[in-house]
Amino acid sequence: MDASGDRLIEWNESQRAAFGRIVQRTRHRLHELDLFDDESLTALLDKYPRKLLQAFTMGTDAAKRDDWGPVEIGSVSGADLLQAVRHGRLWLNILRVQDADEHLKELMDRLYAQLAADCPHFSPLRYSGTLLISSPSAQVYYHVDGPPNLLWHIRGHKRIYVYPAGDRRLVPLEIMEDIFASVADEEMPFDPSFDDVAVAYDLEPGDVASWPHNAPHRVVNSGTFNVSLSTNHWTEASEHRKLVYVSNRFFRRRMGLPTRSTKEDGLWTQGKCFSYLVCRRLGLDKTKTTFKYEAKYRVDPAAPLGITPLKEASRTAFAV
Repeated sequence: MDASGDRLIEWNESQRAAFGRIVQRTRHRLHELDLFDDESLTALLDKYPRKLLQAFTMGTDAAKRDDWGPVEIGSVSGADLLQAVRHGRLWLNILRVQDADEHLKELMDRLYAQLAADCPHFSPLRYSGTLLISSPSAQVYYHVDGPPNLLWHIRGHKRIYVYPAGDRRLVPLEIMEDIFASVADEEMPFDPSFDDVAVAYDLEPGDVASWPHNAPHRVVNSGTFNVSLSTNHWTEASEHRKLVYVSNRFFRRRMGLPTRSTKEDGLWTQGKCFSYLVCRRLGLDKTKTTFKYEAKYRVDPAAPLGITPLKEASRTAFAV
């Protein structure tokens, strides 16, 4: 890893104060490091645990989220994976990079140490990174993440659309509850009219996009091979919000109680959350949180879209 100086984040005072509170595009220096060239990416993909390496393919219509599907990677080499991504329509998620690569762990530690030092209102309990490698025509459908997150762009060009957080027209309450309970994936129904209220940024290498917790967003690549780092973090406030939503879900759907308020403070909220924790400790919440991904395609660097249909669907290596 090399870069002149120790600073990875180039934010002014107002940007630091606004972090996590508004949608904004700021600057970083990750693209100056030697961790993200083709040689480094190939070596990383060759050694990476397959259970932490996801591949997906997708269509071209932002409203047809059913076109998003997992792809079996198998024993494809890192070089062949990059080749398939370059000319195909693939999106790779390299999960939990801080746990699997010492250099990326050092990078994550540096990033979050600087964020915490620069932003007095920000105190992360923990954090995690996913390295994203994607095709020129790839997109990520409209979705919302459970934990707060940022998108650090490193190579290529893409456009990100970020939508207002907390608008129930954009994110129905029940879907947000399921996401927090880990029983639903993050993609949601999308109406092109939602773009009327979006903030859109064209991201260049060195741009980082950030937004308020649970703001929906989607990404469309702009005709170039792309590399980005997506980071999630957890704070006391974000963990408390999750508890409010899963408490509501449990008491309304399991107990039949009219718990729909997402207010995050007050005696009623405290009592509701405490009661849920007691019920969970007693084993009354039977919610299962395991995703099972079944692939209909496998990676094929010689195929036009970088994928070939399987004879029959099969569970991927990242099914658990």
